[in-house]
Amino acid sequence: MWLNLVCLDAPLVSVAWLWLFANTFGVTVQPANCAALFLTAWLIYLADRLADSCSLPSAGPRSLRHEFCFRHRLIWIGALVVIAAADALLIWNRLGPATLLAGAIVGTLALIHLVLNYSLRGAWPPLPLKEAAVGSLFAAGTLVALFPLSPPVTGPFVFAATAFGLVCTLNCVCIAFWERALDEAQQKVSFATRFPAFSRHLGKFSVALALGSGMSAVLIREAAPILACVGVSALLLAGLDFGRGGISRDQRTALADLVLLTPFLALLVMNA
Repeated sequence: MWLNLVCLDAPLVSVAWLWLFANTFGVTVQPANCAALFLTAWLIYLADRLADSCSLPSAGPRSLRHEFCFRHRLIWIGALVVIAAADALLIWNRLGPATLLAGAIVGTLALIHLVLNYSLRGAWPPLPLKEAAVGSLFAAGTLVALFPLSPPVTGPFVFAATAFGLVCTLNCVCIAFWERALDEAQQKVSFATRFPAFSRHLGKFSVALALGSGMSAVLIREAAPILACVGVSALLLAGLDFGRGGISRDQRTALADLVLLTPFLALLVMNA
């Protein structure tokens, strides 16, 4: 739970997948790029959590992570200032112009998403696209460091990046359904509140993504480690959905992010 409460799970996930993509496609990523990705992801999630927790009615229901942030908001703001300064210093001094440009594009899209999401409270017309936007932006931001370093984009790389984006989106959709009652009480709009009947198909979709990624790993050997990790993460999400009665909502939400750490296992196998 602590990784989720202090927003460290998302930065760890992003760095793990960057390492896996770099190892799979033979790209050398400098430690400074990994550090910048970690700090940037941490900064974005901390800022989003703070804005979200402060925008909720004080008397209404809250998740454990939002309650924790709201109680420690002064410390949170101080941490944001320190992390932002360290991140800016690292990016300015150690990252190349190509990486800066790619990061600026993704960062601008992320900022647009945050503004739209908070102004519309998730009610994106004509469909609630918050989960797809977050999943896609997270995947794109994770791979920013590879854009100026990798060889010409190949079919396996595009397929692997798309699969990664799908499992990130699935993660967001799962959390939306598990927290649907909370979103309804807070008058938020999500894919789950708009299409509650899809809940009974969530586990099936997760299993389908797991099976599709597993078969693709056999056929597309160049991207096999990535596709295998996507499959295992999707299968673990399915397990969390099927077993949703055994653990609390906050624990399940925290575990939903931790199941995306499968690249650490793949990297251990690849470097053994």
